Amino acid sequence: MLIGDSVILGGRTFVVVGFSPGSVTPAEVQLSDPQTGGSFWLEMQLLRELNAPERAALRLVRADDQRSDER
Repeated sequence: MLIGDSVILGGRTFVVVGFSPGSVTPAEVQLSDPQTGGSFWLEMQLLRELNAPERAALRLVRADDQRSDER
């Protein structure tokens, strides 16, 4: 999992925006809600318990950020 990856939690998509330092336990990940702009910290173990992949397969892309190669 990397900063900028998207994760699905409770049926909603959140973007990974940060991680707690490696020396801090329990390890936490900071998630941002693109709909509200708010963010929160969640124990990484909770994501892994849901069998989350090490690197998210889905990425949130806004319609205005997509580039068209059809020119």
